[in-house]
Amino acid sequence: TTGLIIFFVSALAAGSIWLLQNQTVVPDRGGDYTEAMVGQPKYVNPLFASTNDVDTDLASLIYSGLFKYNNKQELVPDLATSYTVSTDGRIYDIQLREDVQWSDGEPLTASDIVFTFQTIQDPEIGSPLLTTFQDVEITQTGDFSIRFTRKEPFAPFLGSLTVGILPQHIWITVPPSGIRLAKNNLQPVGSGPWQFGKMTKQDSTGFIESYTLVPNEHYYEHKPYLNKLVFQYYFSYSEVAIALRSKSVMASSFLPNDLTDKIVGKNFQLHQFKLPQYTALFFNQDSIAVLKDANFRLALNLALDKNKILKDGLGDRGQVTNSPILTESEPSSSSTFPGFDPSKADELLSKSWTKIQPEDFYTLEYEATIKEKQSFFDEIKNNTTTPAEEREAQIKKLEEEISSMVRESMNPNQSYYRKNKNNEILSLMITTVETSEYQAVAEAIANMWRALGIKTDVEIIGSSQISRDVLRSRDYEILLYGEIVGADPDPYPFWHSSQIAYPGLNLSLFVNRAADKLLEDARATTTASVRIDNYKKFQDILAKEIPAVFLYTPTYNFVVSKDIKGVNLQNIIAPADRFNDLNNWYIKTKHQWKD
Repeated sequence: TTGLIIFFVSALAAGSIWLLQNQTVVPDRGGDYTEAMVGQPKYVNPLFASTNDVDTDLASLIYSGLFKYNNKQELVPDLATSYTVSTDGRIYDIQLREDVQWSDGEPLTASDIVFTFQTIQDPEIGSPLLTTFQDVEITQTGDFSIRFTRKEPFAPFLGSLTVGILPQHIWITVPPSGIRLAKNNLQPVGSGPWQFGKMTKQDSTGFIESYTLVPNEHYYEHKPYLNKLVFQYYFSYSEVAIALRSKSVMASSFLPNDLTDKIVGKNFQLHQFKLPQYTALFFNQDSIAVLKDANFRLALNLALDKNKILKDGLGDRGQVTNSPILTESEPSSSSTFPGFDPSKADELLSKSWTKIQPEDFYTLEYEATIKEKQSFFDEIKNNTTTPAEEREAQIKKLEEEISSMVRESMNPNQSYYRKNKNNEILSLMITTVETSEYQAVAEAIANMWRALGIKTDVEIIGSSQISRDVLRSRDYEILLYGEIVGADPDPYPFWHSSQIAYPGLNLSLFVNRAADKLLEDARATTTASVRIDNYKKFQDILAKEIPAVFLYTPTYNFVVSKDIKGVNLQNIIAPADRFNDLNNWYIKTKHQWKD
């Protein structure tokens, strides 16, 4: 009996060893991926998605472009199979795949490509991509071939052709005036690896709680392993952190540093990247007169210790920057951007603004506020139907409210204030997004300006409201915000005067004809040395004019469960690039015989 047991155990062990030697574990299809996001899907449409990270993420999964970036950030063909560029750099002939179908089974042809770009070019549509393609002629040269003809050469043009293509048969009946209202903005038909599945909303508010994607069975390349993608939406990152800890979700599209430290560990892994992005203070010179003074803007810059801001706001996870052309590609400039020099800042401010003690500030601000509220006092005094004693009590109560309001506005860390010859208090408002990083950075900046006598307040706007309520109307004095530059360092979309109105990204409303010409010429040249020289001169203008203070390049934190395998992220240019290799992610595994 003992011998039989030994025989069977030995045979079982030998069999197990033989199986291990001759089989391998490989990915299998199945499993649901759930990811948390802050915000809401609104336009899952390539024409509009670039203004909202949530929309950009979804559009990148549902739609295909002529080209795409792989997980090494190499630009490779997607719908395109080959292309040629004319010797003058103006004409691009592109051949298309002939095996592509939309998720509804209809074939994708060159007419869809032409329709997409001509729709972008329609000013009535209002696509933020208009400026990229407004001077480009698109023609169909065959059922599966197209030609782009530019008025001027533009070296990184192929990188612009990653925009998702729309199905003409779906959108051609929608008038331009109704395109933003169409249901296909939230229930799209695309040619990418994923397609719309379903979404759930709160009945009372219409808030989209989740958005589900399923594999596109008509996709022309490697089908994804995952069974479905479920994106769950939250109002804040603190809610996202709770969802991660409770394992309600498997990943977070982004998580601030302070929350990341509390999540990453046994169950979650962190993928951290340095995006081609800068965070800056953008001065809206049209908002208040003092910001039109170049010396005042210089003083604000000189007052800031960027290294301390990086430490206090991001725990040193990032890199200080002084230019919108980031370090990897930044040409050296003949002009030096201002550094930290609080003594020089004090000297510049004192030329126009006299230092006053808190008591004097209180008196001036109290009187000024009473004058602002004079109509309320007059209304009480003139209301003869109210007894005199009651009116006096109302006036006294109003004065007490004003006194309390003024005292509350006096920051205890501010030892003095400043006034001009008209007894106007020097005050500024920083507007920023409701994230822990931006709030910490804004407060650090405010304290540095307060130390020089500038009354500085911070206004926090919810991430879902910032575009609608602030960026659209340019309703801010100083905006603390980040801009993602993209694969090419071209500053045109962020600094050319044609981009000062929404959805343009010239957040400083900067207008300088010499700068415009340099950016236009840099776009047109195919000679790298000429382009770099133009960027040097452009930086010289920024260093002199100071339309913004460039602060730092942050890190991007993507947190994902260790249950998700195959995540091979080497580098990303934009947050949506975390999905560049999503088709190779998997949860399930199976055994397979070795070759």
